[in-house]
Amino acid sequence: MKRRRAASLGALGENEILARIAPGVALPVDVAVGPGDDCAHLRLRGRDWVWTTDALIEGTHFERDWMTPYQLGRRAYLVNASDIAAMAGRPRFALVALSAPADLAGRDVAALQRGISAAAARDGAVIVGGNLSRGRELAVTISLLGEAPRRPPLRSGARAGDGVYVSGALGDAALGVRLLRGDARARGAAVRRFREPPWRVATAQALARTGLITAMIDLSDGLLEDLARVCRASGVGARIDAGALPVSAAVRKHGVSLALAGGEDYELLCAVPPRKQERLASLSRELGCPMTRIGVFSNAIEGVAVDGLRAELPHSFEHFRRGTRG
Repeated sequence: MKRRRAASLGALGENEILARIAPGVALPVDVAVGPGDDCAHLRLRGRDWVWTTDALIEGTHFERDWMTPYQLGRRAYLVNASDIAAMAGRPRFALVALSAPADLAGRDVAALQRGISAAAARDGAVIVGGNLSRGRELAVTISLLGEAPRRPPLRSGARAGDGVYVSGALGDAALGVRLLRGDARARGAAVRRFREPPWRVATAQALARTGLITAMIDLSDGLLEDLARVCRASGVGARIDAGALPVSAAVRKHGVSLALAGGEDYELLCAVPPRKQERLASLSRELGCPMTRIGVFSNAIEGVAVDGLRAELPHSFEHFRRGTRG
């Protein structure tokens, strides 16, 4: 009898792969939250920590001529800090693994490391070790450990009736990727936004500390994909209004699909109960960080529905099924 060929990673896709492997992970008692959220949540010797890791890989997340090594280092740190922020943590310690071609200049490695250290310094975080290896493409992987509140916000806390809120603006980083693909020398606000993700650590801590949110996630793979993750974890659906999305004039000109599915935003998405939305508006002004209501969580629908969009919904980024981001 002919053996059935096993499905490849490309056929399964990132979400299906994670769904298959995560349930098989046995967790010790000092792991409060394991796979399936923005970070692992650990309780060690009476202290709470959140731990994440993320990689930037040449050809998938960036091209080498899109930014300087220093900018790449800053970006590598900030995308990891975004995960820590999503669970209201404070970054403290980082390990850096660098895989690089043998012809990469030594000064570029030094500049990359300076970029990581400079971004970490804003949080009071430090690089405590890492690894250097040879590879075909340049890849920067950071493992970041942060202090956390006793009960960090999770993806699973959203309830029907909660408002769907996002920080900042969406779509500019994805537009930056599109512009850089056309011309690696492209400039402007969108390109700068791709190179320098927003720093939302203080905003996230304030949101959690004041008890205004029931769930939170950072937006890395696109609004549609990341909101769907909150819906699945919380057992609710969500309806969003495409006309309410906080986007720049440039993004609106190129199409709101960049805000819905472009990815690379690294903004916060939160669930906020109706009775707390007025207080959120006040806190937003205090922090100087816009928080925009773009929809509502609901039991009346399954998954994510978008009002005010006539075209077919775009697909968010998913590893293995498509190539380069954006």
